[in-house]
Order: sequence, then structure tokens, then C-alpha cells
Amino acid sequence: MWSLWLAPEGSKARVRRANLVTRHWHVSLTELTLRVLQPRLEVRGVVPPGRYIVVSNHQSTADVAILPWALRSLNVKFVAKNELGTGIPTVSMALKHWGSALISREASREDIARLKVMARGLARWDGSVVIFPEGTRSRDGRLLPYRAAGVRIVATEAQLPLLPVAIDGTHVAPDLPRFALHMPGAGGTITIGTPVPMEQWTGRIEEVVEDIRTWARATIEAGRRDGKVQPPHGWTASEVDASRPVELSADESRPTAW
Repeated sequence: MWSLWLAPEGSKARVRRANLVTRHWHVSLTELTLRVLQPRLEVRGVVPPGRYIVVSNHQSTADVAILPWALRSLNVKFVAKNELGTGIPTVSMALKHWGSALISREASREDIARLKVMARGLARWDGSVVIFPEGTRSRDGRLLPYRAAGVRIVATEAQLPLLPVAIDGTHVAPDLPRFALHMPGAGGTITIGTPVPMEQWTGRIEEVVEDIRTWARATIEAGRRDGKVQPPHGWTASEVDASRPVELSADESRPTAW
């Protein structure tokens, strides 16, 4: 952190150091959680080289630390709610100052402008961005509808492939006050899907985002049926989604003790 502030504002050294601090903090925070609370996580799939717009479901505040840990080959930025800009050591600083976009829930003109500025700046940060198209956390682990508007704005400005991600299991601790109470012994999965190239989403972003949601739902249900994640109370598998294959971005998975 000290060496970061020695670099001139806007310099390549400042950008590089900010990316390193962000990545190492998120990885260290998650690794500490794994050791202390002893939950279990399986990361499936690999991230191909490149930069992406990561389209992921959202179950817990902890996702903003866990996803950069799982996607550590990327310089991950976030589209996140304003409240996360304060109160979380280093994470809030990274969200507020180092290439992310903090927006309100109202989708105001100012929010749209922030999304566009963030998307245009990703190349400078050598960054990828995570968007949660549900718009909020699914506190009970049930997938909410995906809204394509934010993905469309960022994708149009950044011109990057979409990278589908499905996360499950963090819903047991949707917010930080309940994290230490509910995470010990919990199980979770993060599945990295096959990237969607620009030429495949251009002109049909709503359809592609809905396809990603269908894939995420099938992926989450497959993990629950296999016993990787304890299903929420009252959960039942969907016959339609259960029949869909779950694709990974590589032939191998990357199991990790979590």
C-alpha cells in the first residue's frame, strides 16, 4: 500500500501496483477464511487468456472477495452497489478508486455514465469486470431474473467477450455479520463457463444473457444434485434445467479445498 501511493497519479506504475494490491488482498482474505472457518469450495473450469466481462449470479457480500480469488489470472473490477464503497478494508478502497463502478439501485443517468466510464477505462487497467445481472444478492440461493441492461452498456463500451460464471453455496452467509456463524463446514462451487465471443453477443445481448442464466441454473442444480452444495430449504430441481448439459471452459476441473 505504501509503495502504491509513491507512484504518480495516473501512471502505469500506479495502475500496476493497484492491481497487485487488489489481487493479493482478495486472495489473502479468502485464503484466511478457508483456513480459519474451514468451508469447502470446488472451482471448476479454467479462465482462458484474455480480458472479459464476467457475468455471474450473486449470493453473498463475500462474493466480491471470493470471485477475484477464483479468477486470480484476471485484474477483476466490479459493478457494485454504492454501500460497498465504505466499511470493508481495502476492498472498499479498490471498488471506489481502482477501476470499478459504484452505482445505486435506481439506474439513474449518473449510474449509466459511471458504467460507461468504467467500461472505457478497463483497457487502461488491463482489467476485466464482474457484473451481477440479478441486481442484488439472492439471499435464499434461488436464482433471480437476469437483467441485460447493465451487461449491454458495459459490453457495448468495452467490446469484450462475456465469461459466464455460476457460484453456489455462499447463500448460507449472505452478509458479513452472519459469515463467521454460517460458513464453517459449508460447501460451495464456482464454475467457469465457456466465453461468448463479441461476434456471438453483438445485436442479441438479451438472448445471450438469458442463455447464461439458463446455464447458471442448470450448473447450480447439477452441483446440488451431486451433493456438492447443500440445497436451500424447500429447493426442488427443475426438470427442464436438469436435462441441460453443463459445459466447462476446459476438459479438466480444478478442485480446491475450501
